Amino acid sequence: MKLLRNNSLRLAAAVAAAAAFLPGVASACSVCYGEPDSPAARGLSWAIVALAGVVVMVLAGAVAFFVQAARKADLVQAADSATSLIDKS
Repeated sequence: MKLLRNNSLRLAAAVAAAAAFLPGVASACSVCYGEPDSPAARGLSWAIVALAGVVVMVLAGAVAFFVQAARKADLVQAADSATSLIDKS
């Protein structure tokens, strides 16, 4: 574990040194640094929108599942309480 940590620290130090001494390597890509109206920038924007839409759909599905499970649990509990009331009388 200690060896892994030492290697990770050495790698992080090497990357930081490369970024400090070779600024051309650490510069932004053409999409981030270039024109905002270029086709690549527009494509990246639409990709972000599409990925956000997928995340929203997955979260909405999870919420819908838990809402449905809570409703069914309430129905089962109501049926059990109604059955117990009938049995007592």
